[in-house]
Amino acid sequence: MLKSAAKASALVSNVFWGAYSVEVDIFVQGFLEKIWKVRECISNLMFEGLRGNLGGYVQTSRTTCVQVPTEAKPKMVQTERSSRPSKKSSSTHSTHIHEAKSDESNSIATNIGAFNTPERNGTQMLKQYGQQLTKYEQQEILHYTDVYFLGLQSEKIQGVGLAGENNCGYDDERGDYKVKERDHIAYRYEVLGILGKGSFGQVVKCNDHKYDVLRAVKIIRNKRRFHQQALIEVQILEHLREKTLLWPNNTNTVNIYESFQFRGHLCITFPLHDISLYELIKRNNFQGMKMPMIKSFASQMLESLRFLRKLHVIHSDLKPENILLEQPQSSKIVVIDFGSSCFANEKIYTYIQSRFYRSPEVILGLPYDTMIDIWSLGCILAELFTGHPLFPGEDEVEQLACIMEMLGPPPESILENATRKNMFFDVENNPRNVKNSRGKSRLPGSRDLGFAIGCKDMLFVSFLESCLRWDKNRRLTPKELMQHPWMIAEISPPVEPISIS
Repeated sequence: MLKSAAKASALVSNVFWGAYSVEVDIFVQGFLEKIWKVRECISNLMFEGLRGNLGGYVQTSRTTCVQVPTEAKPKMVQTERSSRPSKKSSSTHSTHIHEAKSDESNSIATNIGAFNTPERNGTQMLKQYGQQLTKYEQQEILHYTDVYFLGLQSEKIQGVGLAGENNCGYDDERGDYKVKERDHIAYRYEVLGILGKGSFGQVVKCNDHKYDVLRAVKIIRNKRRFHQQALIEVQILEHLREKTLLWPNNTNTVNIYESFQFRGHLCITFPLHDISLYELIKRNNFQGMKMPMIKSFASQMLESLRFLRKLHVIHSDLKPENILLEQPQSSKIVVIDFGSSCFANEKIYTYIQSRFYRSPEVILGLPYDTMIDIWSLGCILAELFTGHPLFPGEDEVEQLACIMEMLGPPPESILENATRKNMFFDVENNPRNVKNSRGKSRLPGSRDLGFAIGCKDMLFVSFLESCLRWDKNRRLTPKELMQHPWMIAEISPPVEPISIS
């Protein structure tokens, strides 16, 4: 009798654990069973009492009804900051916030449907809430096995058939997904707002109803070239995530949670962090930062670059906008946006990096490697000190002129293999004298780095000079820079929590 009871108990336990697929830490089984039974009872009661008023819940399927149009492979991947606001620009609200429990979803469904029980699949949800779904969703939801959120309170796009114009009405002419607040993404994520847009697509702030936490979801444009580029980004991010387990010191590169297809768009989910270093500079009225804070950021960026160099990964778009504070009032940073990244032995693009942070070898059409990120690092640190870009070229020609103004003309050994030198030099390799929109021309070698940034700390100036060298092979590696006298020297006072009014 006791043996039969034990077998029955074990069978019930196995069924229960098999049904509950959410990833949780392993606590005492008996304690969890009591909690889960209580929550399941509450869930069932609320489902019975709130029929018709519930926004439901779904784990994504990787199927899609929309075919992605073919498009030529791109030759350039870059993002530009067209212009800087004046010092008097008003501060804006944070574009990123730290990962936390969502308090922005006013739907009572937020805490319901957390278990993969049969009534939560697409078929059952269609029976219960089909009349509140669009005709497109009535077909689409059948492909989803786990439903977490339906977005019934949003102004939904109706969707036109399975092959309508502009992705059945869900995309604009550029191929960007038409984001609707309070609507769902893959029947799991509730859209709370747009965090940012770029050439790749857009990033939205979402509540993940599977785990009840905030996430950043990157929605790639529904164009073949951007889709293919994003697949490489996912490959690199997953590789970094795997290797991070073997590199415990690296906690400064963004962590990917998952990627999936939704209505023809590749989507990538990340933790939600705080503002970028550019936003931090802006909120400080472009006044620059104190040296202890700059050194703290430099140390963390070097650790990240050392990690990437060891894995032969080139970030290719390092800039203040792509470095976030992990949390508010914290000096810990996270390097994001690997959309232009590549493995050093699998370089796809010949022209990369945002203009202010673009290395000479990329501008001149020379072979490049991970050292282009060291150049960008030097530009970023100088900007953190002054509050303004070190090389603020209006276009590519003036960008190189800005560099030559401070470093002098490039050596002949650099120019002899440059495939794009004719844009910047005459037949005798003399720099072309070109004026910018303000009528200003820049004379090579006419500015000193320390004088230009107004810094009397010669160790810091030396550190920058070690990053900003024409020859990429003469720049110091991340490991060498970590041993630079400026990094080793003690600076007081110590780093304090960030506080920007």
